Amino acid sequence: MKKIVAVMFLTFLFLQTSSDDLMAQELQYQVKAGDSLWSIAQTHGISVDQLREVNNLPSDFIQIGDLLTIRDSNSVPVTPSRGNETGSETDYYTVKAGDSLQQIALTHRIPVDMLKQANNLSSNMIYPGQQLLINIRSITPSRAGIMASAELLLAKAAEHLGTPYKYGGQGPGGFDCSGFVSYIFNQFGYKLPHNAASQANLGIVVDKNELLPGDLVFFGGKSYINHVGIYSGNGQFIHSSSPRSGGVIYSSLHEAYYANGYVTARRIIR
Repeated sequence: MKKIVAVMFLTFLFLQTSSDDLMAQELQYQVKAGDSLWSIAQTHGISVDQLREVNNLPSDFIQIGDLLTIRDSNSVPVTPSRGNETGSETDYYTVKAGDSLQQIALTHRIPVDMLKQANNLSSNMIYPGQQLLINIRSITPSRAGIMASAELLLAKAAEHLGTPYKYGGQGPGGFDCSGFVSYIFNQFGYKLPHNAASQANLGIVVDKNELLPGDLVFFGGKSYINHVGIYSGNGQFIHSSSPRSGGVIYSSLHEAYYANGYVTARRIIR
């Protein structure tokens, strides 16, 4: 009888361990050609900062074949404490089935990091019925909040991938390069002119080795600028390229054409 119990116990441990290993495998993502840290974070509904933190990454640099942990398996959804509730019901949002933190943040135009900070969330995990504070105007934005704003802007830009190039177009059915940039930034309250050279006169100058997601990158020649895109991290940018290239696409700053034609960069989000 004791042998039977011992066998059953060992079988249970084996099954439990196998289950844990399977769960761990489900939390791993292998980097493929064309991936960037930002695109992986957006696909899985988490922030770039969280992805870097979980994987102990010192920068946005990743290589094909790298294994990334997508979500902290120890994180537990936390319901925010409402304390002495003095605000109206519109200050809170009740999570519904199918919601993601990224989607809620984008809908209410709140940086993901600030939404997490306001609700004491240690991860992006949420559950139906959870109450989230969405009226966070009193929270002072930090640099992390500004970075989160750039993530929201890039998420909006990514919604238009594949939109055809249209000369003079400023959306949403077709864009030229500066029309795409001005359209996306306009969604977040930034009024930019529909001209790449004019956009290059805005914001602050940024060195190429200090680019951050959301910065504008400009291309052309020694005495002119004729193209603009939005830097998305990991050496990539999103832009409305050309009819032949497929309209709104991601490209790499390291491609010969863009490396040779790179002129300057400007930071609008501050």
